[in-house]
Amino acid sequence: MHRSTISAALLCAALVVAAACGGGDHTTGATSDVIPPSVPACGPTTAVFAIPPVALSDFVGWEPLGAFNPPGHTFPTDHQYIYVNNPASQAPRREVNIVAPADLTITHARKGTSNPGSITDYTLDFAPCAEVYGEFGHVLTVAPSILNTLEPFDQFCSTYSPAPGATVSVCESKSVAIKIAAGDVIGTAGGPSPHSFGLDFSLWDARVAPTAFANPARWPTVTSKFDRFHVVPGSDYFAEPARSQIAPRMGSFDGTIRRTAPPVGGTLDVDVPGTAMGVWFTPSQPTFPEYMHLAIAPDHVNPSRIDISPGISLTNWNRGLVFFTPTSSGFVNRHPAQITADGQIYCLETLGSWAVIVQLTNASTLRIEGLLQPATCASAKPWAFTSAAVQYVR
Repeated sequence: MHRSTISAALLCAALVVAAACGGGDHTTGATSDVIPPSVPACGPTTAVFAIPPVALSDFVGWEPLGAFNPPGHTFPTDHQYIYVNNPASQAPRREVNIVAPADLTITHARKGTSNPGSITDYTLDFAPCAEVYGEFGHVLTVAPSILNTLEPFDQFCSTYSPAPGATVSVCESKSVAIKIAAGDVIGTAGGPSPHSFGLDFSLWDARVAPTAFANPARWPTVTSKFDRFHVVPGSDYFAEPARSQIAPRMGSFDGTIRRTAPPVGGTLDVDVPGTAMGVWFTPSQPTFPEYMHLAIAPDHVNPSRIDISPGISLTNWNRGLVFFTPTSSGFVNRHPAQITADGQIYCLETLGSWAVIVQLTNASTLRIEGLLQPATCASAKPWAFTSAAVQYVR
């Protein structure tokens, strides 16, 4: 586990709450993304927010889109994280206000309880304008005036497993149209629990060009376009001066590392067709839950390094998320966007820690095998696959 993802990994391992570890319902098709007719059109602007939902002095880190936190987030995460509490710190846990970042309409909510832990929190859905839709996840408490309108949570109740050994029970509210003014308190985030790290921030924009996935058929769509094809970084949708105040703080959970490479708000656009780069699927498994799959893509905080996010489907692998610094030549640590179906086996490693061998057998099929420790690329020569190799497809 490395420094820029430790908190999010802890978040999903310890909480496994639907709002944070599974993203919004939009990953599998939403039931609640119908915008009330009273919501105004967005027009051409992306500056739909004016105020950070958590005060600048109340959070320690704001993570970009695309974090890898297997097994719950084997794929690039489709929401940003705003960390109120640093999970690597022993400091007392804070509970802070969440405010409406603009005049907006709350349209729907979910109440989820995760086990183990029996931890309950909320997800609030909202629309600042008709073509942009958002969610706040891990809302610890909801303002009474809002909660009274949302209750009871008795719609579309379900239980699922976002990661092995964990279950989430979720019930939804009825559809509503609660008008909220910019700056009004809508709830709280954080709190005394050792696992109350902060707030999830999801955003979709129906106006943007869809993300260019290598196999679009693998990803669910919804009519409203508030789906994975239209995920956008919430941090990019603020007017000045908030936009310029937030951008320099995008980076690691604890605020110590900044993302400077564009897009600073992160991206889900990691697939490079015909190469090893991007998201890969176990052929016999559905797209969700994502822990049965694999991703090889740039880190969301430091894109100059490559993360390998294997879920639980990679045989002989119990190391979780790992990373390496790519090279532009040779067969060791070659950049995955340069690994093609050339008949060659490549080896990826962090010296003295772990190694895998990979081969693109055709433009849409990847073979990979984790090497048993102690192993480096040099010590594992000659590289050859065994019966432990796993095959993934686009």
